[in-house]
Amino acid sequence: MDGHLAVTHSDTYVIADAHTNTCENRHSYLRQWLAKFRGVSKHHLQRYLNFLELKLNEPDSWFEKLLCYNVSG
Repeated sequence: MDGHLAVTHSDTYVIADAHTNTCENRHSYLRQWLAKFRGVSKHHLQRYLNFLELKLNEPDSWFEKLLCYNVSG
Protein backbone atom coordinates (compact mmCIF):
# COMPACT_ATOMS: atom_id res chain seq x y z
CA MET A 1 0.00 0.00 0.00
CA ASP A 2 3.01 2.34 -0.24
CA GLY A 3 2.95 3.62 3.33
CA HIS A 4 -0.75 4.41 3.45
CA LEU A 5 -2.84 3.14 6.33
CA ALA A 6 -6.50 2.26 6.04
CA VAL A 7 -9.11 2.02 8.76
CA THR A 8 -12.28 0.01 8.29
CA HIS A 9 -14.62 2.05 10.46
CA SER A 10 -17.21 -0.71 10.66
CA ASP A 11 -14.64 -2.74 12.63
CA THR A 12 -12.41 -0.17 14.32
CA TYR A 13 -12.49 3.61 14.54
CA VAL A 14 -8.77 4.34 15.04
CA ILE A 15 -5.57 2.38 14.42
CA ALA A 16 -2.47 4.10 15.87
CA ASP A 17 -1.76 7.11 13.64
CA ALA A 18 -4.32 6.18 10.99
CA HIS A 19 -7.07 8.65 11.76
CA THR A 20 -8.53 11.78 10.22
CA ASN A 21 -9.66 13.56 13.38
CA THR A 22 -6.99 16.25 13.18
CA CYS A 23 -7.64 16.86 9.51
CA GLU A 24 -11.40 17.02 10.04
CA ASN A 25 -10.93 19.37 12.98
CA ARG A 26 -8.71 21.74 10.98
CA HIS A 27 -11.12 21.68 8.04
CA SER A 28 -14.06 22.49 10.30
CA TYR A 29 -12.12 25.31 11.96
CA LEU A 30 -11.01 26.64 8.55
CA ARG A 31 -14.55 26.71 7.20
CA GLN A 32 -15.84 28.58 10.24
CA TRP A 33 -12.92 31.01 10.15
CA LEU A 34 -13.27 31.75 6.42
CA ALA A 35 -17.05 32.19 6.69
CA LYS A 36 -16.62 35.58 8.33
CA PHE A 37 -14.87 36.83 5.19
CA ARG A 38 -17.82 35.75 3.00
CA GLY A 39 -15.57 34.10 0.49
CA VAL A 40 -11.91 34.43 -0.36
CA SER A 41 -10.41 34.85 -3.80
CA LYS A 42 -8.19 32.02 -5.04
CA HIS A 43 -5.46 34.61 -5.50
CA HIS A 44 -5.30 35.36 -1.74
CA LEU A 45 -6.34 31.99 -0.31
CA GLN A 46 -2.76 30.89 0.40
CA ARG A 47 -2.18 34.04 2.47
CA TYR A 48 -5.26 33.32 4.58
CA LEU A 49 -4.11 29.71 5.04
CA ASN A 50 -0.60 30.81 6.03
CA PHE A 51 -2.02 33.20 8.61
CA LEU A 52 -4.33 30.57 10.07
CA GLU A 53 -1.46 28.06 10.19
CA LEU A 54 0.60 30.57 12.16
CA LYS A 55 -2.27 31.21 14.58
CA LEU A 56 -2.89 27.50 15.18
CA ASN A 57 0.76 26.46 15.45
CA GLU A 58 1.90 29.41 17.59
CA PRO A 59 -1.11 30.26 19.81
CA ASP A 60 0.96 32.22 22.34
CA SER A 61 3.27 34.14 20.02
CA TRP A 62 1.58 34.43 16.62
CA PHE A 63 0.98 38.18 16.93
CA GLU A 64 4.61 38.99 17.73
CA LYS A 65 5.81 36.74 14.90
CA LEU A 66 3.40 38.42 12.50
CA LEU A 67 4.67 41.87 13.51
CA CYS A 68 8.30 40.79 13.10
CA TYR A 69 7.51 39.30 9.70
CA ASN A 70 5.78 42.49 8.52
CA VAL A 71 8.63 44.70 9.74
CA SER A 72 11.45 42.57 8.36
CA GLY A 73 9.63 41.07 5.38
